[in-house]
Amino acid sequence: PLVVTSATHKPIVVQIVGGSKGACVVGFDLATGDEAWRSLDERAGYSAPILIQQGRQDVVVCWTGDSISGLSPSTGDVFWRIPFPPSRMPIGVATPVVDDNHLFVTSFYDGSMMLELSDTEPAAQKKWHRVGVDEKNTRALHSIISTPVMRDGYVYGVDSYGELRCLEMETGERVWEDTTAVPRNRWGTIHTVVHQSESSQTDWMFNDQGQLTIAHLTPEGYQPLSQTHLLDTTTVQLPRRNGVTWSHPAYANRCIFARNDEQLVCASLED
Repeated sequence: PLVVTSATHKPIVVQIVGGSKGACVVGFDLATGDEAWRSLDERAGYSAPILIQQGRQDVVVCWTGDSISGLSPSTGDVFWRIPFPPSRMPIGVATPVVDDNHLFVTSFYDGSMMLELSDTEPAAQKKWHRVGVDEKNTRALHSIISTPVMRDGYVYGVDSYGELRCLEMETGERVWEDTTAVPRNRWGTIHTVVHQSESSQTDWMFNDQGQLTIAHLTPEGYQPLSQTHLLDTTTVQLPRRNGVTWSHPAYANRCIFARNDEQLVCASLED
Protein backbone atom coordinates (compact mmCIF):
# COMPACT_ATOMS: atom_id res chain seq x y z
CA PRO A 1 0.00 0.00 0.00
CA LEU A 2 0.87 3.66 -0.40
CA VAL A 3 0.16 6.45 2.11
CA VAL A 4 -0.59 9.84 0.54
CA THR A 5 -1.96 13.17 1.77
CA SER A 6 -5.31 14.30 0.40
CA ALA A 7 -6.31 17.87 -0.47
CA THR A 8 -7.87 18.13 3.00
CA HIS A 9 -4.53 17.07 4.53
CA LYS A 10 -5.91 13.71 5.66
CA PRO A 11 -3.54 10.75 5.19
CA ILE A 12 -5.00 8.24 2.77
CA VAL A 13 -3.85 4.62 2.37
CA VAL A 14 -4.06 3.61 -1.30
CA GLN A 15 -4.31 -0.11 -2.03
CA ILE A 16 -5.04 -2.18 -5.14
CA VAL A 17 -7.69 -4.54 -3.77
CA GLY A 18 -9.46 -5.80 -6.91
CA GLY A 19 -12.94 -5.22 -5.52
CA SER A 20 -16.14 -5.20 -7.57
CA LYS A 21 -18.29 -2.22 -8.54
CA GLY A 22 -15.44 0.13 -9.36
CA ALA A 23 -13.27 -0.78 -6.38
CA CYS A 24 -10.13 -2.08 -8.04
CA VAL A 25 -8.18 0.66 -6.23
CA VAL A 26 -9.43 1.95 -2.88
CA GLY A 27 -8.32 4.86 -0.71
CA PHE A 28 -8.81 4.38 3.05
CA ASP A 29 -8.72 7.03 5.75
CA LEU A 30 -5.56 6.22 7.71
CA ALA A 31 -7.05 7.33 11.03
CA THR A 32 -10.34 5.41 10.83
CA GLY A 33 -9.98 2.78 8.13
CA ASP A 34 -13.12 4.12 6.44
CA GLU A 35 -13.28 4.08 2.67
CA ALA A 36 -12.41 7.52 1.30
CA TRP A 37 -12.83 6.70 -2.38
CA ARG A 38 -12.80 3.89 -4.92
CA SER A 39 -11.58 3.88 -8.51
CA LEU A 40 -11.38 1.72 -11.66
CA ASP A 41 -13.56 -1.24 -12.57
CA GLU A 42 -10.65 -3.54 -13.40
CA ARG A 43 -8.86 -6.67 -12.25
CA ALA A 44 -6.21 -6.41 -9.56
CA GLY A 45 -2.48 -6.72 -10.13
CA TYR A 46 0.40 -7.52 -7.81
CA SER A 47 2.32 -4.29 -8.35
CA ALA A 48 2.40 -1.60 -5.67
CA PRO A 49 1.09 1.94 -6.36
CA ILE A 50 3.60 4.79 -6.46
CA LEU A 51 3.35 8.57 -6.09
CA ILE A 52 4.69 10.98 -8.72
CA GLN A 53 4.25 14.68 -9.49
CA GLN A 54 2.98 16.12 -12.76
CA GLY A 55 2.43 19.84 -13.21
CA ARG A 56 2.90 20.34 -9.46
CA GLN A 57 0.11 17.87 -8.76
CA ASP A 58 0.43 14.60 -6.88
CA VAL A 59 -0.55 11.61 -9.01
CA VAL A 60 -0.95 8.04 -7.76
CA VAL A 61 0.20 5.60 -10.46
CA CYS A 62 -1.46 2.19 -10.27
CA TRP A 63 -0.59 -0.76 -12.50
CA THR A 64 -3.66 -2.98 -12.28
CA GLY A 65 -4.50 -6.17 -14.13
CA ASP A 66 -5.78 -4.13 -17.08
CA SER A 67 -4.09 -0.72 -17.23
CA ILE A 68 -1.51 1.72 -16.00
CA SER A 69 -3.47 4.66 -14.59
CA GLY A 70 -2.81 7.98 -12.89
CA LEU A 71 -5.29 8.84 -10.13
CA SER A 72 -6.04 11.76 -7.86
CA PRO A 73 -4.84 10.88 -4.33
CA SER A 74 -7.72 12.93 -2.85
CA THR A 75 -10.66 11.57 -4.85
CA GLY A 76 -9.51 8.61 -6.93
CA ASP A 77 -10.53 10.43 -10.11
CA VAL A 78 -8.72 9.14 -13.18
CA PHE A 79 -6.31 11.70 -14.63
CA TRP A 80 -5.07 9.34 -17.35
CA ARG A 81 -5.30 5.66 -18.27
CA ILE A 82 -3.15 3.55 -20.63
CA PRO A 83 -4.64 0.09 -21.36
CA PHE A 84 -2.27 -2.85 -20.78
CA PRO A 85 -4.50 -5.95 -20.87
CA PRO A 86 -2.71 -9.27 -20.23
CA SER A 87 -2.52 -11.93 -22.92
CA ARG A 88 -2.94 -14.77 -20.39
CA MET A 89 -3.46 -13.49 -16.84
CA PRO A 90 -2.67 -10.40 -14.74
CA ILE A 91 0.85 -11.07 -13.51
CA GLY A 92 2.52 -7.67 -13.27
CA VAL A 93 4.61 -7.79 -10.09
CA ALA A 94 7.50 -5.36 -10.53
CA THR A 95 6.95 -1.83 -9.26
CA PRO A 96 6.61 0.87 -11.96
CA VAL A 97 9.89 2.77 -12.37
CA VAL A 98 10.08 6.50 -13.12
CA ASP A 99 13.00 8.54 -14.44
CA ASP A 100 12.30 12.14 -15.39
CA ASN A 101 9.34 11.94 -17.82
CA HIS A 102 9.55 8.19 -18.47
CA LEU A 103 7.58 5.47 -16.67
CA PHE A 104 8.42 1.79 -17.25
CA VAL A 105 6.65 -1.47 -16.41
CA THR A 106 7.58 -5.07 -17.21
CA SER A 107 5.57 -8.30 -17.12
CA PHE A 108 6.55 -11.97 -17.50
CA TYR A 109 4.14 -12.79 -20.34
CA ASP A 110 3.53 -9.38 -21.87
CA GLY A 111 6.94 -7.76 -22.05
CA SER A 112 7.68 -4.11 -21.38
CA MET A 113 5.82 -0.84 -21.82
CA MET A 114 7.30 2.64 -21.62
CA LEU A 115 5.09 5.68 -21.03
CA GLU A 116 5.94 9.30 -21.62
CA LEU A 117 4.71 11.55 -18.81
CA SER A 118 3.74 15.18 -19.21
CA ASP A 119 5.62 17.50 -16.85
CA THR A 120 3.02 20.27 -17.09
CA GLU A 121 -0.19 18.38 -16.29
CA PRO A 122 -1.41 14.94 -15.21
CA ALA A 123 -1.25 13.24 -18.61
CA ALA A 124 0.60 10.31 -20.20
CA GLN A 125 0.92 8.48 -23.49
CA LYS A 126 2.38 5.15 -24.58
CA LYS A 127 5.89 5.54 -25.98
CA TRP A 128 6.54 1.89 -26.88
CA HIS A 129 5.54 -1.67 -26.05
CA ARG A 130 7.83 -4.60 -26.78
CA VAL A 131 6.81 -8.23 -26.29
CA GLY A 132 8.48 -11.41 -27.51
CA VAL A 133 7.04 -14.48 -29.22
CA ASP A 134 6.94 -16.41 -25.94
CA GLU A 135 8.57 -16.45 -22.50
CA LYS A 136 11.85 -17.85 -23.87
CA ASN A 137 12.01 -15.72 -27.02
CA THR A 138 11.62 -12.28 -25.50
CA ARG A 139 12.11 -8.65 -26.39
CA ALA A 140 13.05 -5.85 -24.00
CA LEU A 141 12.28 -7.34 -20.54
CA HIS A 142 9.84 -10.04 -19.46
CA SER A 143 10.42 -9.78 -15.70
CA ILE A 144 8.51 -11.86 -13.16
CA ILE A 145 9.41 -10.14 -9.87
CA SER A 146 12.50 -7.97 -10.30
CA THR A 147 11.92 -4.21 -10.37
CA PRO A 148 14.33 -2.64 -12.91
CA VAL A 149 16.65 0.32 -12.49
CA MET A 150 16.29 3.23 -14.93
CA ARG A 151 18.82 6.06 -15.25
CA ASP A 152 20.77 8.17 -17.72
CA GLY A 153 18.80 6.96 -20.73
CA TYR A 154 19.02 3.22 -19.98
CA VAL A 155 16.99 0.47 -18.28
CA TYR A 156 18.69 -2.35 -16.34
CA GLY A 157 16.60 -5.38 -15.43
CA VAL A 158 16.17 -9.13 -15.36
CA ASP A 159 14.41 -11.10 -18.07
CA SER A 160 12.21 -14.20 -17.83
CA TYR A 161 15.00 -16.75 -17.34
CA GLY A 162 17.39 -14.58 -15.34
CA GLU A 163 19.10 -12.74 -18.18
CA LEU A 164 20.42 -9.42 -16.90
CA ARG A 165 19.85 -6.83 -19.64
CA CYS A 166 20.47 -3.21 -20.51
CA LEU A 167 17.95 -1.47 -22.78
CA GLU A 168 17.84 1.88 -24.49
CA MET A 169 15.18 3.91 -22.71
CA GLU A 170 13.97 5.66 -25.86
CA THR A 171 13.42 2.53 -27.97
CA GLY A 172 13.57 -0.58 -25.80
CA GLU A 173 16.38 -1.97 -27.94
CA ARG A 174 18.81 -4.27 -26.15
CA VAL A 175 22.30 -2.91 -25.51
CA TRP A 176 23.76 -5.98 -23.78
CA GLU A 177 22.86 -9.18 -21.95
CA ASP A 178 24.69 -11.01 -19.15
CA THR A 179 23.87 -14.49 -17.82
CA THR A 180 26.25 -14.64 -14.84
CA ALA A 181 24.39 -12.50 -12.28
CA VAL A 182 21.90 -15.27 -11.42
CA PRO A 183 21.73 -18.91 -12.64
CA ARG A 184 19.55 -19.35 -15.73
CA ASN A 185 16.15 -20.60 -14.61
CA ARG A 186 12.52 -19.79 -15.28
CA TRP A 187 11.55 -16.80 -13.11
CA GLY A 188 15.17 -15.91 -12.37
CA THR A 189 15.19 -12.97 -9.97
CA ILE A 190 17.51 -10.21 -8.77
CA HIS A 191 16.43 -7.45 -6.39
CA THR A 192 18.49 -4.35 -7.20
CA VAL A 193 18.91 -1.25 -5.03
CA VAL A 194 20.96 1.77 -6.08
CA HIS A 195 23.43 2.93 -3.44
CA GLN A 196 24.63 6.52 -3.69
CA SER A 197 27.53 7.63 -1.55
CA GLU A 198 29.48 10.88 -1.56
CA SER A 199 32.13 9.42 -3.83
CA SER A 200 30.41 6.77 -5.96
CA GLN A 201 27.24 5.03 -7.09
CA THR A 202 26.88 1.25 -7.01
CA ASP A 203 24.10 -1.26 -7.61
CA TRP A 204 23.45 -3.76 -4.83
CA MET A 205 21.97 -6.94 -6.31
CA PHE A 206 20.50 -9.77 -4.20
CA ASN A 207 19.67 -12.80 -6.35
CA ASP A 208 17.31 -15.74 -5.87
CA GLN A 209 20.18 -17.97 -4.72
CA GLY A 210 20.89 -15.81 -1.67
CA GLN A 211 23.93 -14.05 -3.12
CA LEU A 212 24.58 -10.33 -2.70
CA THR A 213 26.64 -8.65 -5.43
CA ILE A 214 27.82 -5.06 -5.36
CA ALA A 215 28.30 -4.00 -8.98
CA HIS A 216 28.37 -1.25 -11.55
CA LEU A 217 25.60 -1.38 -14.17
CA THR A 218 26.55 0.84 -17.11
CA PRO A 219 25.85 0.93 -20.86
CA GLU A 220 29.23 -0.80 -21.25
CA GLY A 221 28.19 -3.84 -19.23
CA TYR A 222 27.84 -5.57 -15.87
CA GLN A 223 30.88 -5.17 -13.61
CA PRO A 224 30.69 -7.07 -10.29
CA LEU A 225 32.88 -5.54 -7.58
CA SER A 226 32.17 -7.72 -4.54
CA GLN A 227 30.10 -10.87 -3.89
CA THR A 228 29.02 -12.85 -0.83
CA HIS A 229 26.60 -15.68 -0.10
CA LEU A 230 24.18 -14.61 2.63
CA LEU A 231 21.80 -17.56 2.99
CA ASP A 232 20.69 -20.76 1.30
CA THR A 233 17.57 -21.36 -0.75
CA THR A 234 14.50 -23.08 0.70
CA THR A 235 12.16 -25.35 -1.24
CA VAL A 236 8.72 -24.07 -0.27
CA GLN A 237 8.84 -22.33 -3.66
CA LEU A 238 10.19 -24.11 -6.77
CA PRO A 239 11.49 -27.34 -5.20
CA ARG A 240 12.16 -28.74 -8.68
CA ARG A 241 15.13 -26.38 -8.96
CA ASN A 242 16.25 -26.60 -5.33
CA GLY A 243 14.25 -23.62 -4.18
CA VAL A 244 14.74 -19.86 -4.18
CA THR A 245 15.11 -16.84 -1.92
CA TRP A 246 12.46 -14.52 -3.35
CA SER A 247 12.02 -11.98 -0.55
CA HIS A 248 13.36 -8.50 -1.20
CA PRO A 249 16.07 -7.62 1.36
CA ALA A 250 15.99 -4.54 3.57
CA TYR A 251 18.88 -2.15 4.20
CA ALA A 252 19.32 -0.13 7.39
CA ASN A 253 22.12 1.08 9.67
CA ARG A 254 24.82 -0.20 7.30
CA CYS A 255 23.35 -3.69 7.38
CA ILE A 256 21.41 -5.92 5.00
CA PHE A 257 18.52 -8.01 6.32
CA ALA A 258 17.62 -10.98 4.12
CA ARG A 259 15.40 -14.00 4.69
CA ASN A 260 14.29 -17.29 3.23
CA ASP A 261 11.36 -19.41 4.48
CA GLU A 262 13.29 -20.60 7.53
CA GLN A 263 15.61 -17.86 8.75
CA LEU A 264 16.42 -14.17 8.80
CA VAL A 265 20.02 -13.00 8.57
CA CYS A 266 21.66 -9.65 9.22
CA ALA A 267 25.02 -8.93 7.61
CA SER A 268 27.23 -5.90 8.16
CA LEU A 269 27.97 -3.65 5.19
CA GLU A 270 30.74 -1.76 6.96
CA ASP A 271 33.90 -1.21 4.95
